[in-house]
Amino acid sequence: MKSAVPILLILFLLCGSASAKTVRYVEPFFSDNSFHIQVLKRALSLSEAKFGAIATQAIDTPMLQGRQFRALARTDIDVLWSMTSRARELDARPIRIPLTMGLIGYRVFVIKQRDRHRFATLTSKAQLQQLLALQGHDWPDTEIMSSNGFKVRGVSWHQSMYKLLAEDKFDYFPRGVLEIGAEREGLAAYALSIDSKWVLHYPAASYFFVRHEDASLAQRLEYGLAAMLQSGELKAMILNNPHHVNALRMLNFSDREFIRLDNPLLPDSTPTLDPKYWLTPQELSELVY
Repeated sequence: MKSAVPILLILFLLCGSASAKTVRYVEPFFSDNSFHIQVLKRALSLSEAKFGAIATQAIDTPMLQGRQFRALARTDIDVLWSMTSRARELDARPIRIPLTMGLIGYRVFVIKQRDRHRFATLTSKAQLQQLLALQGHDWPDTEIMSSNGFKVRGVSWHQSMYKLLAEDKFDYFPRGVLEIGAEREGLAAYALSIDSKWVLHYPAASYFFVRHEDASLAQRLEYGLAAMLQSGELKAMILNNPHHVNALRMLNFSDREFIRLDNPLLPDSTPTLDPKYWLTPQELSELVY
């Protein structure tokens, strides 16, 4: 009888391990998105005391944003992170806590090195609207810029974007202020640089998305993210991430000209009026420099 006790214990542990939910996500490419993975894992870990054990698994298959939403619907993955839009909130269930506290809506320009003087001498939004911007074909940013009167063309494969810009097929490539910190070291290989004058800003939120029917995962993520937001941990993770810090210092917000754009894709349910969800340019200047 005594020998049965360890066997039962092993079986119990194996069953417990097998029953732990595994949350699958797409391994990011193109820029360093380790920040979102860190937030995902932290939010899930904070939910374990209330909801039980959970694990994560990276799916090493490159996917554009549109394909990720289709993979989510097919149950090939369980969670993704993306800028929200009305269409995307119909396709999947958003966890309405902005992961970068609105910073996804701040865009600076990657340009050709020889064009630095050209962009520095532009004086108006109207002049920028005459130039051709590069974006992803399935990014909400493409429609946002187009609806605000900018010339923009979307392409389908992210890894070729800087090459296309270098080949004179486009005039500039607006990139998120948090993305460019991880990408800037590769710009010199294409004779590209970051414009020092302009910032596009539109109200935008980046969320975790799950399937509409996956209420349990939605609950866990909302619980963990709310705890991170309330404690200040989420803001600290944003502002202490090395790529983010390098980008925000380099971009020097206080010396730039901001062009405010409308976001016609922003769902009415976005908590735009609640200040706890958002960082402002003034806060960034105070917190980073």
